[in-house]
Amino acid sequence: MTQRSFQTTVARLVIDPDFRDQVRAYGAMALDGDLTALEQERVLSVVCDNGLDSTRTLHKSFRLTKIYTMLPLTRALLGPARLARELGVFWKEELPVSHYFPEEAIAFCGFLQNRLRSGLRIKYLEEVVAYERANLELRQPRTNGTSPEPQSVKFDHDPASLFTQLLSGKPPRAVPPLSCRLVGSLRQDGEVQWDFATNSQ
Repeated sequence: MTQRSFQTTVARLVIDPDFRDQVRAYGAMALDGDLTALEQERVLSVVCDNGLDSTRTLHKSFRLTKIYTMLPLTRALLGPARLARELGVFWKEELPVSHYFPEEAIAFCGFLQNRLRSGLRIKYLEEVVAYERANLELRQPRTNGTSPEPQSVKFDHDPASLFTQLLSGKPPRAVPPLSCRLVGSLRQDGEVQWDFATNSQ
């Protein structure tokens, strides 16, 4: 039982920088009481080792790769500096619960959508995040073998122009207003197909 607690504590040192800083500052007082004296000594040795920071860098790189790979439009819209700030807050609030890329990316989309509801203002972000989240959720595997329900995303700006600018690597400028919806569905080949919604949809 204590071995599992020891392994959990070491893992937490890697993924939770606040906990790492507390242990560095307060020593054994910051640790849970179910560790043996020897395990506490080993944790205190690990927390001061330079290898811990290297491991944390690798861990952050792995999480960052998930976002870069799965959310290219959101990444392009936010830009490097803003993306780093938002990810810093996200990683503090949302400790990793899965090694799978889509789950991490969907969780980050949810975080950004909550930030938008709380007052974050970045032009086009609401549309882009909703689109990329829907795209990921449509591809999520289903254990019962059923096809996912179509996803509808509302746009206030022309999605074709918006996506073209983002994919070119340039910040979007003067995207024409266009009130519309895109409806995505999963095809038989596993790819997502997006269509403009008709007035009756």
